[in-house]
Amino acid sequence: MKMNHVFCAVLPICGVLAACGGSQKPSVEPAAAPADSLAVKKTALPDLKNPTDRYSYALGMDLGRAIANVNVPLNMDVLMGAIQDQVDSTRPVQMADSVAESALQDLLLQMQKKKEADEKAQAQKALDEQTKFLAENVKDTTVKTTPKGVQYKVLSAGTGISPKAGDKVQVHYVGALLDGTEFDNSIKRGEPLEFPVNAVIEGWQDLLMVLKEGDKVKAWIPSALAYGEAGVPPMIPANAMLVFEVELLKVYAEVPAIDSTAIAPAASAAPAAEPAKAAEPAKKSAEPAKEDAKAAPAAEKKPAEKK
Repeated sequence: MKMNHVFCAVLPICGVLAACGGSQKPSVEPAAAPADSLAVKKTALPDLKNPTDRYSYALGMDLGRAIANVNVPLNMDVLMGAIQDQVDSTRPVQMADSVAESALQDLLLQMQKKKEADEKAQAQKALDEQTKFLAENVKDTTVKTTPKGVQYKVLSAGTGISPKAGDKVQVHYVGALLDGTEFDNSIKRGEPLEFPVNAVIEGWQDLLMVLKEGDKVKAWIPSALAYGEAGVPPMIPANAMLVFEVELLKVYAEVPAIDSTAIAPAASAAPAAEPAKAAEPAKKSAEPAKEDAKAAPAAEKKPAEKK
């Protein structure tokens, strides 16, 4: 048996096919099955206690995984016949190695084209679905829309302040796709998330700035305000609209910078009052030190005032 050819040719191809293929099963062309085709033979279940059956079946599983990732049509009868030709020294191989290599390169090219076409179709489908959904969702009188187009519904209302772009917030949230597939959940992690408002996706920024501290809402963020055509594979597909439940727990308002020029004149005026004390005549030789000690704390407590 020409097993050396099997491992030299099959193992690299398995990895490439797995990388380029999708999750679809191969499209199998119908063909008349020859009598000795492995595709149609009724074989007994393998005896997995037998070492030969065990590793033979394991190798078949490995090949099967690679073939399952091929998203272009395959003739399974021809494929199984080629395996027999390769491993059985009594059967002639029908293709030269150089021709086989060229054929595999063509296969990979066709797989890549099919993958790109499928992804483009899925992205367009997602865009059409969210456009239709948002058009219907906005008809609900309880649904509001932010200035940039995020739709949201208040589940429970808060009474606190609304954050600004420079503020930091603390939130609990659950993130999902339109079909309900959950991709993130701070509640399950057991801790809220804190971040600056201007550090997240545009849809989140737009949503947070219309909420009040204590609000809990359900929001629908269009893909254009989320991750767009790129998505975040594999969790978030291209053109995916994101559905969030958001609870704004806390707003850490940005503290304005202190204008140092406002207090500078007061600070510079303080020393000017001191010489007057020095000009007063000393009445008792023992009293000045005592009086100065009493006056010093009072001067420290007095706030600087703008003159």
